[in-house]
Amino acid sequence: MNPGLYIHVPFCIRKCPYCDFYSESSLAQKKAYLDGIVREMDLVARDLSVCAAFDTVYFGGGTPSLLKPGEVAGLLEAARSRFTFAPDVEVTLEVNPGTVTPSKLAGFKQAGVNRLNIGVQSLDDGTLTFLGRLHNAREAEAVLKEARGCGFSNIGADLIYGVPGQDMASVHADVAALLAHAPEHLSCYMLTLEAGTPLYVRHGKRDFSMPGDTEQGAFFGAVSDALTEGGYLHYEVSNFARGKQYVSRHNTKYWEMATTVGLGPSAHGFYTEGEAHEHPFRWWNVAHLGNWLDCLDRGERPLGGKEALDREALMTEALYLGLRRMEGVSLAVFQDRFSLDLKAVLGSVMNGFEDEGLMVADAESIRLTRKGFAVADGIVLRLLQSL
Repeated sequence: MNPGLYIHVPFCIRKCPYCDFYSESSLAQKKAYLDGIVREMDLVARDLSVCAAFDTVYFGGGTPSLLKPGEVAGLLEAARSRFTFAPDVEVTLEVNPGTVTPSKLAGFKQAGVNRLNIGVQSLDDGTLTFLGRLHNAREAEAVLKEARGCGFSNIGADLIYGVPGQDMASVHADVAALLAHAPEHLSCYMLTLEAGTPLYVRHGKRDFSMPGDTEQGAFFGAVSDALTEGGYLHYEVSNFARGKQYVSRHNTKYWEMATTVGLGPSAHGFYTEGEAHEHPFRWWNVAHLGNWLDCLDRGERPLGGKEALDREALMTEALYLGLRRMEGVSLAVFQDRFSLDLKAVLGSVMNGFEDEGLMVADAESIRLTRKGFAVADGIVLRLLQSL
């Protein structure tokens, strides 16, 4: 599989209270950041031998749509001059409503962006207020329409559900409102409380209560049913595509453990190529813009850490990531890679999951049912304990 390039844009107008991704609320160092990304490209090109052409570029954040179209074009031009790009490269930019205009969206398209991922999160104003989003439902719908009007034919949208105050009717209404815009891709996430975030602190003070496991499972099933009936492929636990051609090519690299190069503060990378390294390895950058820039000023890669993945770690990730996808884990591929017959080792545990309607295990693969998707993490944990 071709490698992918990820560029973390660490700027937000204001941090959302549920988000634990690294970001800065000031744009004062934006020029230094842009120069730093180019310098980091040089260091990566020096240190890593990435043989195949990049066929995805993903601008994530933060709020990448705070960049100007010319700045995005400049970063893409810098990357093309240092790395090889496939002719059909998928270039995704995350967009937040309230940060773009039709002319800015058109500028991003002219800059080379051919896929948008819009942080809608909800089309209900009450839900958006609870989530601390800066936009309202009207602004989110406007961006969805404007993106289509600018000629984007590959539009993704994010949805958060399981938000305190929601019931089944409001979840259905949110999904139906998004479906009216027919995005090519939807990422639908159950709200989770990440340690240290403002929402986590509020929950600890009992300001609100979260839906219980039974209600969360019902929400998950309702979202999956509505989107599947609407013609979407439920291809990963949280992801839906309007046909295989719209599956996120970049995210697939993470799930299939392909080489990905991450640039920017807090970005992660995964390297599987070359004979100089005994094991595939993962690295992550320092999660602080100032420290990241200091490293680059010294001519050093801004690494926060690095780890080699041995056979056991790779097996764990292959099982975990594979079972989150509709295709599941190929038994032949797993045995070829790790010299391990999964059915022979885990047969009794898998049979139990099959009896519960959570898993299908045949001669080719093991994969979760829709019911199994809802409790995927627990299933994987049981399997790993039995390995």
